[in-house]
Amino acid sequence: MTQIGDNSYGDIYAAAYDDLFQDRDDLALVSSVLARLADGGAALEFGIGTGRLALPLAEQGVRVAGVDNSPEMLRRLQEKPGAAQINAVLGDCTVDRIDGAFDLVYIAFSTIYLMAEQQGQVRCFQNAARHLRPGGVFLVEGFVHDRSRWLHDQETVTTRVSDQGVSMRFAVLDPVKKLIRMQQVELSPAGVTMRPNRLRFIYPAEMDLMAQLAGMRLRERWSDWSGAPFGAGSGTQIAVYEKPTDEVPQ
Repeated sequence: MTQIGDNSYGDIYAAAYDDLFQDRDDLALVSSVLARLADGGAALEFGIGTGRLALPLAEQGVRVAGVDNSPEMLRRLQEKPGAAQINAVLGDCTVDRIDGAFDLVYIAFSTIYLMAEQQGQVRCFQNAARHLRPGGVFLVEGFVHDRSRWLHDQETVTTRVSDQGVSMRFAVLDPVKKLIRMQQVELSPAGVTMRPNRLRFIYPAEMDLMAQLAGMRLRERWSDWSGAPFGAGSGTQIAVYEKPTDEVPQ
């Protein structure tokens, strides 16, 4: 196993991760889409975290493995029912090799943006290709950066207000490096909780080039898990890249 990179996001967010994002996705829909792409084979999740997607996918009968660089995220996964059927390992998804060949590799919820340098993102695509069988697919989900939301390269958003407190997000943008530095702040009677984060977003064209450099090609791109067409106004991209079979020239 190689040297593990920055695991601060996972260890910082692990305790609250499932509560924060429990309503983000229709997990039955997402797992059915992933199961269809796996087509009866095996799936590998980069950034498996607490198993939010991997556990429902395993329930669909898919053989699931995963890698994450956060010991705390993996500890919480192992505490959940059904975790024993998933091969989840501590590692770096940009370089570490998981035993086996896979029909599907996927990285969801903008996790690839947590690799805050372009070089690491390129290596992630290359590592996905190494794990895929010929004809296998790599699915990447991420938000599409909307520059119009940023005033003077800054953003302040109130994300939750209740009788028990308020949650806010403060962020600054480096448009040259495509880097967002943010702080999630929660105010409650118990005090102040701060969760820092750093993201390097990728526009679709750059993502397609990363796939090309890894020897893959775009098969389809959607704006949501229902398969809605992707367009200029889409806020989310779900891209599916295919590793050519031996018979198809690259």
